[in-house]
Amino acid sequence: MSIGHLALGVVVTLVWGFNFVVIRIGLDSFDPYLLATLRFALCCLPAIFFFKKPDVPFRHLASYGLVLGFFQFGLLFAGIDAGLSAGLASIVLQLQVFFTIGLAALVFRERVTPAQVTGMALAAGGMALIAAGVSDGSATVLGVLLVTGAAASWGLANIIVKKAQTEDFLAFMVWSSLIPPVPLLLLTLWLSGPASVADSLTDLSWASVGSVLYLVYPTTLFGYAVWNRLLRRYSTALVAPLTLLVPLFGMASSMIVLGERLSAVKVLAALLVISGLVVTQVRWSAVLRRRSGGAPPEAAPVPPQPTGPRGAEPEPESAR
Repeated sequence: MSIGHLALGVVVTLVWGFNFVVIRIGLDSFDPYLLATLRFALCCLPAIFFFKKPDVPFRHLASYGLVLGFFQFGLLFAGIDAGLSAGLASIVLQLQVFFTIGLAALVFRERVTPAQVTGMALAAGGMALIAAGVSDGSATVLGVLLVTGAAASWGLANIIVKKAQTEDFLAFMVWSSLIPPVPLLLLTLWLSGPASVADSLTDLSWASVGSVLYLVYPTTLFGYAVWNRLLRRYSTALVAPLTLLVPLFGMASSMIVLGERLSAVKVLAALLVISGLVVTQVRWSAVLRRRSGGAPPEAAPVPPQPTGPRGAEPEPESAR
């Protein structure tokens, strides 16, 4: 991956890391499924009138919108609302890396290298360390299960967008966002009732409006347009581990904005996650060649050129 694309991927993970704080703020004003409804309704409206439908089958748009919008974010918002802290949710969601790489190996026959397996193992150790060390009430079993389901949905969404092979990634996000608002709103009305929805929409604050706008523009339209472009250009096993940076930014922002406690266990786990990312991204074969003083394989020796006049044939032995 080029340095420029790697830097762009890191910017996206920073935006997504802070996203968990914004979700927590938004859930103080909205039902989780209503917040998801507003997010995707504003992603497609009014933008859908300015972006031409991407040249992909509608089934890819529909399946991506349903999996990403209804399942991933519906489950994520519900998990945080069910008691999983913003910082911890940012870590559990990174299980999507394992789902993504596993599904890509099955669907696209992408090769998973030993270095990538090692990196994933380090990162998994970091996430397990956090989950095992939580004793401060920042997690619930239901919250963890819901966000794990969100991670599986994200992994499947990554496979769908790679299979769609679109080149217009922003239009793809806008048009796929047309799908989830209706089922999300119906679920909201069923669970909370019309009166609750009306109260939430009439009692808006600057914080609630700002949270929705952040979820729509930087997080979804910018973030997923860039992310899907990287998935299209590079192998899934190379791009997916970048999201292991999300929990680092998520924990840091949760500590600064929400006052979540950053324990020594979480710091150690964060270091494991970073180590896993480094191991996954480095091209170890090139590093080992340089360390051993190895050079590119020598080219085959060039046969001596005739010394006669340019363009002349060599003189045969019998004529000498």
